[in-house]
Amino acid sequence: MTRSLAPADVVVAGGGLAAAALALELARRDLTVDLLAGARVGVPSAPGGPVAAQAAVEAAPEALADLALLSRHLFSDWLSALEEETGLPCEYDERGAMTVALDDAEEVLLDRALDAQRSRGIHFEVLEPEEARGREPALSASLQAAFSFPRDGVARAGRVGRVLVLAARAAGVRVHEGSTVHAVFLSAGRIAGVETTGGLLPAEFVVLAGRAGPGRVGGAPRLRLDVTIRPWLRLDATSDPDRPTRLVRSRGVSLVPRRDGTILAIGRPEPGPLSTSPTAGSVAELLSEVRRLVPASSGWALVEAGAGREASATDGVPVIGEATSPGLFVTSGWGSDELLLAPAAAALAADLVTGRTPPLAAAPFSPVRVGL
Repeated sequence: MTRSLAPADVVVAGGGLAAAALALELARRDLTVDLLAGARVGVPSAPGGPVAAQAAVEAAPEALADLALLSRHLFSDWLSALEEETGLPCEYDERGAMTVALDDAEEVLLDRALDAQRSRGIHFEVLEPEEARGREPALSASLQAAFSFPRDGVARAGRVGRVLVLAARAAGVRVHEGSTVHAVFLSAGRIAGVETTGGLLPAEFVVLAGRAGPGRVGGAPRLRLDVTIRPWLRLDATSDPDRPTRLVRSRGVSLVPRRDGTILAIGRPEPGPLSTSPTAGSVAELLSEVRRLVPASSGWALVEAGAGREASATDGVPVIGEATSPGLFVTSGWGSDELLLAPAAAALAADLVTGRTPPLAAAPFSPVRVGL
């Protein structure tokens, strides 16, 4: 006989940062929430990375840019609330960020992205190359353009994930690690709960929040996402007094300073086998980009290499909202920005679940647009 579990108002199925953030937000609204994950909860797909809604070197879809801008406004207060609720620091380093161009083509792309940032009221400073190198002496002498974003910063995704889970538990979220959703069941044409590893879990609403998107559930088509890997390297720069002290981004790499003196170098997404180990070619190419940006990095030792798995909708916009089955919601497709987008995505999804008016127009994020 199948065991029946204590009912919940909402079941959130997913182990990522966005899933934990949504479960916490729903619990803050006095709902009974169960958070289910096949493994650990609150684990990022990479060891940690930048949180900065600054100008990238490619323009983002408008809906994604709006979501990132909202998250940028929410982020500091969101982390402060987590720290207050748990008594633990999130270790957000808000000393600023810099985006640079090293050749004419990069400068053109950066100018286009900055036009979009300017239209949204993002504060940034235009730096002469000499001024940029005055702030970050290790930058290449071939620097052609640089822009400073003084209100941006860096967070450790793993650290924030751990604090998120503690805050969720403290808010009453029932966290089930090692529990997989096998099926969603319906009653009278709407969602009534989920079948899990531990038994049947009745719920009024179900949110499928896995990074890779939901599989075939309740007869709905599978959400197909574009999956890529993003290589990263951890480099020991402790002996270099001129190592970068803030997030520095170029078209080919993002350099994230760590408190222990190491530098996390994050590359561009690339197709390939869904492995947590980058290819030798990917490592060599990423090292080349790091040295192009910071020539002295040739003296930094390689400590660790890995690759993060990223999933995005084909149009580049995250999937957030109610599917065609009443009571079934989906949040997925974060690409490389799961931590950055978590506060705004949680607010948007929680508003949709609870019937409130969301802070952004929901239609561009709707699962219906991708056939769910």
